[in-house]
Amino acid sequence: MELLTLYTAMLRRKWIIIQSVVLFTIGAVLLAVMLPKNFKTTSRVLVSTSESSLSILNDLGLGEIAQSLSNTDDIQNKISLATTRPVLDEVIWRLQLRDSDGRLYTSDEVLVPGTFGDLEAKPNITVTQQQGTDLLVFEAHANDPELARLMADTVVEVSVLRAQQRARTDTRNARLFIEQQLVVVRDEFDRALQDIADAQATDDVIDLDSELKAAISRLSELMLEYEQNAAQIEDTRARLAKAHAYQGKESVTQVSGATLAANRQVAQIQDQLTQLRQKRAVELTDKTPQHPDILDLDKVMADTEQQLSVALDAQHELDPSVQLLDAQLSGLTQKGREIDASIQKTTEQFRAYPDKMRHMSQLKMAADAAETVYKSLQEQNYQVGVAESMLVSDMQLVEPAVPPERPYSPKLLVNVIIGLLAGNVFGFGLAFLFEYVDDTVRTPEELAQVWDVPKLGVVPKFKLTGDRRVIDELATTHPISEAYRTIRNGLMYASLDKPLRLIAVTSAVPGEGKSTFTVNLGISFAREGKRVLLVDCDLRRPAQHRSFSNISNHRGLTDVLTGKATVDEAVQETPVENLGILTSGATPADPARLVESLRLRQLLLDLRKQYDVVIVDTPPCLVVNDAVVIGRAVDGLILVVESGSTSRKLVADMRTRFEVSGLEPTGVVLNKLDFASSGYGYYYKAYRRYGLEERHAEPEGGTPTPEGGTTTTKSGGAA
Repeated sequence: MELLTLYTAMLRRKWIIIQSVVLFTIGAVLLAVMLPKNFKTTSRVLVSTSESSLSILNDLGLGEIAQSLSNTDDIQNKISLATTRPVLDEVIWRLQLRDSDGRLYTSDEVLVPGTFGDLEAKPNITVTQQQGTDLLVFEAHANDPELARLMADTVVEVSVLRAQQRARTDTRNARLFIEQQLVVVRDEFDRALQDIADAQATDDVIDLDSELKAAISRLSELMLEYEQNAAQIEDTRARLAKAHAYQGKESVTQVSGATLAANRQVAQIQDQLTQLRQKRAVELTDKTPQHPDILDLDKVMADTEQQLSVALDAQHELDPSVQLLDAQLSGLTQKGREIDASIQKTTEQFRAYPDKMRHMSQLKMAADAAETVYKSLQEQNYQVGVAESMLVSDMQLVEPAVPPERPYSPKLLVNVIIGLLAGNVFGFGLAFLFEYVDDTVRTPEELAQVWDVPKLGVVPKFKLTGDRRVIDELATTHPISEAYRTIRNGLMYASLDKPLRLIAVTSAVPGEGKSTFTVNLGISFAREGKRVLLVDCDLRRPAQHRSFSNISNHRGLTDVLTGKATVDEAVQETPVENLGILTSGATPADPARLVESLRLRQLLLDLRKQYDVVIVDTPPCLVVNDAVVIGRAVDGLILVVESGSTSRKLVADMRTRFEVSGLEPTGVVLNKLDFASSGYGYYYKAYRRYGLEERHAEPEGGTPTPEGGTTTTKSGGAA
């Protein structure tokens, strides 16, 4: 039963669901048509190190460089580096990615397009790792297929180039240093060769080996020792010069790790300066370089840099390694002097050639030493150059992007499906909400839950051709006629001891179909052969005179009660045989006084004697008290409740009104019942299967049929 109740409720609210589905579907289609097209394309990059390059570097004796090349960054680090601000800013500048106002996008906007970025098809770049592989997937979104391709390929190009630059940084610095030393050593070698040539031309040096064999042996030993000491001196000087050059490279913008580790004061000042630079970079995001805060920071940074420069100078002067090299140089220099003194002492024995011999030997040794150093530097420069040329990026483009042929979004079919689903969810939710807050009585079962009064029957919703409200032209076997016959039989058997000949009809409020029910009930009694009179006691809003075209309200009940006309003069005959109408007549100034008068009661009793059935149409009982007054003077009182319109509270108020008045209604009629939406559609289907409709043709001018929830005006009657 719960499923049947749910099905009935949804059937009753079907138009809400249908409208919701249509609205959401149309909205989804409009979004698919109006939103800008979003195109997506991808480039794939393989992260790996060339094994052939590593092998060549190892063969050249560059194992350390090969080892550093093999230690590639983690995949996640590659992803993070590819989406850093410098990379994205370069991509934006190269492609001139601008918004509708001509402003260049920021890196954050390209990386995270925002809540409505996908809907607006803003340029967007994402980098992910393909699961289970070393492939990086560079995905680009844009409102143009070619722009999407350019974005994907450009971010790959920039990422690969920067990775290669990072890999070549160390080798490039080493190569530059070696090239500088090559220039210095080449100049020394050239000067040594020129000195030898000048000495040979000036001193006319000849071979004295045969004359000075014994002395040369000693002198050679001294000269060898002297040259070795000279080489050590040159080596020490080179190391000292390199140390001074290394110190010279240090500045307030570049401090070595060794200095930071050795000097705590330098490290502290460097940390302060780094914090000030970071603070200035943060301030520049929303301030100009001329802003007072930026200028103050620049001043503080300048003072800090001055302190760092002073600390570095002090560190350089007190550097232990430099002092040790100075001491070694002084010792070697002193040793050279001693060797030179020994040589001078030995050569004094050879006054004819000692100075020439020593001078030429020194020049040759200097030239040989410079040549050896120069060749060594050349070999090192070649090896470093080879290593630098082979140090390529470990990121290789394996699949360039291609312009997509169709947009990634929006997709019409997907939007339609989403619209249908959302429309159904919203429609059913709204239907449940309306059903939950709906307090109207729709079925006899719901009416019985509020007021357990005898049920005389139900009148389905129906419509007739034109402006008619009565069933006088319907066949007696028509479902509407059958419904009124059921109610009529219920009244006949409601009280077997006391036949109901004087009946009053009322409702809770206007508009529930009370007056239409009254006239149609009278027609049903008249068709049985009974003399029936309809009395319109609704002196405020009379309606019975509009039931038939030949009935007028120029004379009626008020004229009879005031003595202006007799009953025979006031009663009007209708086109329905055995059915008469006593209309209300002119509206009195005080309707309540006439309703409560004894003359009305006596008139009703007299009419009861003259007619088989007298049906009194009374005003709504919750609006005025006329129905309660008339109810005490009649044999039975019928309550009309409109299905799907009258709330449970009104029914409860009507019950309270009758309980307080001490009246017990004869029964209740549920009017304008929608069979289809209330779960009673099987009644009409069973009637169709029984075949009664086919055996009874309807009169010309239209076929009145019960309506399942689509009834318009004139359905079920008016108040």
